[in-house]
Amino acid sequence: MVIQQTCRMSPTSWTDTAGMPLRTRLLCYARGRSGSVADMTLEQIAVNRALSPAPRFPASLVIGSLTKGVQIDGFTVRGRSGHEIPVRRYRTGRRTDRVLLYLHGGGWVLGRPQDYDSMLSMLAGRCDATVLAPDYRKAPEHKAPNGLHDCLDVFDWLAAAPSECGTTSPRIVVGGDSAGGNLSALVAQHARDHRKDLVGQVLIYPATDLSIEHTMRNAPGLTGDDIDRYKDLYLSGSGIEAESAVLSPARGDLRGLAPALVQTAEMDPLRDEGIDYAHKLRHAGNEVRLTRYYQVPHGFLNMPGATSCGHQARMEIADQLIDWWQHR
Repeated sequence: MVIQQTCRMSPTSWTDTAGMPLRTRLLCYARGRSGSVADMTLEQIAVNRALSPAPRFPASLVIGSLTKGVQIDGFTVRGRSGHEIPVRRYRTGRRTDRVLLYLHGGGWVLGRPQDYDSMLSMLAGRCDATVLAPDYRKAPEHKAPNGLHDCLDVFDWLAAAPSECGTTSPRIVVGGDSAGGNLSALVAQHARDHRKDLVGQVLIYPATDLSIEHTMRNAPGLTGDDIDRYKDLYLSGSGIEAESAVLSPARGDLRGLAPALVQTAEMDPLRDEGIDYAHKLRHAGNEVRLTRYYQVPHGFLNMPGATSCGHQARMEIADQLIDWWQHR
């Protein structure tokens, strides 16, 4: 695969954050000045994966805190190549058939399930559900489609109702943000193709077509250079083209899929492809709820304390999950 080279942009400037609330601008500006994946060496990328703060004060003022009464533990699932896939589990202790399989973001390169402890513990508690979050393999050590295979393998394992999910008849929703939204959309297509039940899919500012050249190059929180680097690390040497439906859900068959909630952010390079994917899903006859959140950047659900709508977006997800589980 050939990644188109573009002129490198300067770090996020104060002007780039215009139009957002002051606290959001301040955080985006600070994050932009601290560097980006476009400038990291492979060694720095490996170190960066473990740098996210835990949801404790004072970080919890921005990223949120843990929900009381939710237990967090983990186990492993054996993947198709024989390796063990770590899975983080969130549950209230009450028996439930509601299961959310959450696939975290990070450009297929960064991120860990524990980076989402605040949001996932909230969803487990508010929805009375079990949330499972696999720590799938990352690029560049593991090129595409290894991370995707891990997600598919965990879904197939879950669909077989293992004891770890706490029920013999799990009603599964898949969800994820950014790269995790990409993986979730692909899991939804896999479920349809293999006739496995899926209650719904939550796609949070998803990457749906890896062949797109993004014109919003210097957005706060995620720049065009960042996206180019993520794609290069994920795809180069994989033997899979960006246009392939194997990795780009927008290029696949969109008929007969589970209902979808698609959330987008106004100041996000992935905004338009998320909106376009929602329209394509609806045109193919699927049930779709598309929500556009304004004055926020990519990743805003991970910093609800620094935005005017981050908590609302999380609550929308919870309400949609509850509605699906109660009426489907």
